[in-house]
Amino acid sequence: MNSTVKISAVTLFLLANTAFGTTAVMAATPTPSQAPVAVTTASVPTALSLEQEQIHQADALAQKAREAMSYIVAARQLLSEQHGEEAHQYLEQAKGLLTKLKSEVPAGDENGPALVSIYSQMGIKKGVEITEQLKQQLGKTHLDVVRGNHKKVVEALKTVDIELQYSFVDLPVVATLGKVESALKLLSTKNTQEAGKILDDAEAGLIHDSIIVNSVNENPVG
Repeated sequence: MNSTVKISAVTLFLLANTAFGTTAVMAATPTPSQAPVAVTTASVPTALSLEQEQIHQADALAQKAREAMSYIVAARQLLSEQHGEEAHQYLEQAKGLLTKLKSEVPAGDENGPALVSIYSQMGIKKGVEITEQLKQQLGKTHLDVVRGNHKKVVEALKTVDIELQYSFVDLPVVATLGKVESALKLLSTKNTQEAGKILDDAEAGLIHDSIIVNSVNENPVG
């Protein structure tokens, strides 16, 4: 689904809470005394519609996945600085979060593994007016965006009469958990080099995609 089309975009973040991509997660360089900052869920209003409850539940899963990934990235950095014990502690935190996610996220099927969407954004070409009608149309995709139902999001965006770029990053829960567990076993034998490689694989295992919807340029350049 990847596209080579480049949009000079004014980025429209649908969800402030989900606009926390892997680039942002990986930007911080931890020190041995610094643990990743846990993502806390805001208090939930007492009266929520069914859709709001579903959005809140899906976002809570996404926050756990982002937090787990932040521990993995921090552990990898610590291993590169020869701080094996601290890295081990971070990976135990990541393992705990991913284990919870494994029990909370619907299992994968023949269409693919269980995924949690940890980042999403939409780009709109510069100069396109963001009207209230457009905001409402995009707002209708909110639940599917948070849930990572990307096919449904794309189908809904096709009804919007402008060119859009929909980008997302998904975390494969079971595969990432397996890599964390493998890294922990390697660390228990002081094999930090191989553990670091496994964590690199965990980061590389994130699923990135960017889709152009309603493209008006049939022959994109560059």
